[in-house]
Amino acid sequence: MTAATLQKVAEATCVKGWCAAHTSLGFGVFAGCLLRVRHCSPKGKQPAGGQEGLSTLQSGRMPDASFLKALVSKALGYAIIAGASLLKVPQILGVLNSGSAAGLNMASFELENIGFSIHTAYGFVLGLPFSAFGEAVIILLQNTFLLAIIYYYAKAPLWRGFLMILLTACGGWFVLSGNATEKMIMSAYELNNFIFMAARLPQILSNYKAKDTGQLSLITAFMSTAGCLARIFTSIQEGAGLSMVRGFCIGGVLNLIIVFQILWYAKNTREQAKKQAKKKD
Repeated sequence: MTAATLQKVAEATCVKGWCAAHTSLGFGVFAGCLLRVRHCSPKGKQPAGGQEGLSTLQSGRMPDASFLKALVSKALGYAIIAGASLLKVPQILGVLNSGSAAGLNMASFELENIGFSIHTAYGFVLGLPFSAFGEAVIILLQNTFLLAIIYYYAKAPLWRGFLMILLTACGGWFVLSGNATEKMIMSAYELNNFIFMAARLPQILSNYKAKDTGQLSLITAFMSTAGCLARIFTSIQEGAGLSMVRGFCIGGVLNLIIVFQILWYAKNTREQAKKQAKKKD
């Protein structure tokens, strides 16, 4: 076995180790949520006249507006969750295929992880229906995996990864143990709006300075924007609170800026990719 082959095996082992450590912790928190969620009584708005509305539909008549809004909200909520299962996949594949985390701001993804953790805790503690916040759990798992491979390819110091693991573990334990009150989690979610702003702004500024978006995925950015816009409606309908609505409004605007940057700097990004490919050759 050649030295080059041994190096590739070692690199693959390191990637798997980092990803396993981060992702297994994420799955642990997710499993805890699933085990505890059945004990939470949903506090969001319930579909008005649910049984009556279904009977009206079955009889071929049009139900009232409140039932239709609730029905659309539920359908949108679960559609967003389904879409979220693929949200970060293009970005993950982009990094793995290129073997590079170029253009990806590490601090942005770390803050995203914190933000989605708070978002998940908000829905869990307030007992919202899973359709109102489920995508946060799924995106958190994907973002944790993505962050692990970014750490590896960007050659981040070990303490950075361990700090994120520690923060996630302590936060998950605090919420799942029942110590987090509604008042605490609502205050945290107010802070979350600033966290998501802080997560997007470094990436936006990095793109602007470099005039290049590196490995950022247009599909992921577009899906994030569309998800935020849809969530504004479902959050209002499910009674998720003004904090969540405001957060999705801010997120939608910032994600839209990133979509615009990816399209605007597309030519520069392609040229940089060609230069990198030539260097490897």
